Amino acid sequence: MKHIYTCSSQVLVSILLILQSFRLAHGQGSLTTFDETCLAVVKDIFSEDRKELLCQTPSGMFYIIPTVDDLWIDEKMLDGDLVSGEVSIDIPPGTYVDRQTQTLLVTEPPKLLYFSDPSRRLHRQLARVTGDKSVLVVRVSASNSDVSSNERELSTSVFGGSDDFVNLKSQYAACSHGKLNFQKRPNMNGLTTNIRDGVVTIRVNMPIQVGYMTIVNEVSRTVEEEFGTTINGIANHVLYCMPKGAFSGVGYAIMNGVLSVYNNDLCTSVSSTMHEIGHNLNLGHSGMGSDEYGDRTGLMGYSMRSDETPKMCFNAAKLFQLRWFDDKAVSFTPGQKNWNFERTLNLASTVDYPTTRSSVLIEILQPNLRLNYYIGFNAAKGFNSGVFHAKNQVVVYEKPTVDGNDSWRVADLSRGHRHTISNFNGVAGDTLNIDVLNIDLSAGEAQVRIKLNRFGRPPTRPPTRPPTRMPTPRPTPRPTRLTPSPTRGVIGRNPTIDVPTAGNPSCKRNMEDCESTDECCFGYSCRRISNDAGFSSVCRTVPKNSKDKLPRTELYWWERRLRGDASANTPDELDEVEHANEDRA
Repeated sequence: MKHIYTCSSQVLVSILLILQSFRLAHGQGSLTTFDETCLAVVKDIFSEDRKELLCQTPSGMFYIIPTVDDLWIDEKMLDGDLVSGEVSIDIPPGTYVDRQTQTLLVTEPPKLLYFSDPSRRLHRQLARVTGDKSVLVVRVSASNSDVSSNERELSTSVFGGSDDFVNLKSQYAACSHGKLNFQKRPNMNGLTTNIRDGVVTIRVNMPIQVGYMTIVNEVSRTVEEEFGTTINGIANHVLYCMPKGAFSGVGYAIMNGVLSVYNNDLCTSVSSTMHEIGHNLNLGHSGMGSDEYGDRTGLMGYSMRSDETPKMCFNAAKLFQLRWFDDKAVSFTPGQKNWNFERTLNLASTVDYPTTRSSVLIEILQPNLRLNYYIGFNAAKGFNSGVFHAKNQVVVYEKPTVDGNDSWRVADLSRGHRHTISNFNGVAGDTLNIDVLNIDLSAGEAQVRIKLNRFGRPPTRPPTRPPTRMPTPRPTPRPTRLTPSPTRGVIGRNPTIDVPTAGNPSCKRNMEDCESTDECCFGYSCRRISNDAGFSSVCRTVPKNSKDKLPRTELYWWERRLRGDASANTPDELDEVEHANEDRA
């Protein structure tokens, strides 16, 4: 767990404290002590290009934290320090809540308590974007205003019916190929009102002039009173359709949360509801150039008021985050394993996901920058036939690695076109080229080549010395078993036998001068013999009965028999053979 301190303005805090003191001094009862726990959530306000940090209490109430601004929120989200719905707020003692503005008046900047568990967060994200999810539409009625559409119209616009074919339910099911299915929250009876066909009307006894945040919290209190559960427990997604005049914007949603809020009949707009529910799924906006909503290749850009159009989905960066097509998505880091990198892929549209064998999404990682690129083939057909921009082109997007951040469209490529990324992965001079080699609309595919051009030379690796081989131990020979009392004659071929050498290792044999037996080899002795020149001393075999006679050990007999020069079985017979050979010499 780590603490992240907000960088609030001391001037703003001072102003808030002055207002707080003024209201308390004049007996205004809108200020009450706040002593609840808080979950940090981000409210993304559509069309106002700003975010707010809210405190969400366990009972489902939302309070604005004014000591942080939109820039601080963006920076913390970019760094991954602020993940909406995953961070707790440590509210300091002495904090008050203004019930008129639904604002927390804090005496010091709050702390964010971040519990880092990426594996659990990924599991929750996968659970959120796949399977059957319940949806409840709340039609809000104030004391002096109402929603233009009735319950039946709201149900048909969100869930479909006999005369509504493009809606929140049908389009999410189509875009995900059935992996995310929105269902009506089952019917349920409350104390004074009932849920029918996924819709309920909640009446609040206050005018719209009190402000939309006050109305939102009052609706949440009433839902809990009526049905005995908070909005977080009553359905996976809850849509508040606000009465006319209560809310000036198009709508807003809690990122990575449950609630989305709409201005009057914008609850019936398929693009508005898909956009705001997209925020519930932790999707950021889709921008282009300097316009945060400028990318209209997907529904996280601008929306329309129409009930039946446009038939669109999300861009490649958003679809990769939603993980509906993991089995046909590729991800790699050019240059990570090899100095040179080049790869050519066939790229199909997600519309053709069930039938194609090609990839439908490409992710190019830049780990040094934490900013990745995404490539998709934007086929204008089927459930994506109403796409506004880059029809039937290969489109390149960039997005920070942390989910919830905005994506930006950087290139629309036709056949033969190229997009170059300079200083790829933060390496000066390296460029990554994305080339569209072909687009075949009949086959529904594009061919894309991705090539990394390195600026410098590959690093020189020190020579690798071959490993030293372990010495092979010499095997121990098995002893040769001899036949007891062998018959006369040769016993096999002459084997090589290691016999210890007695005396001088540089020993002498026959016809070599010697002075003593110590100079002779094993089995020889220094003997004085006569010749034409007189007498000389040479190393000869040991004569019988000599004091230098070889010891008659077992090794001696085995050697003689194995060499085949012994024809007797007794020591005396062997001696006779030996001396007979000596006399013939």
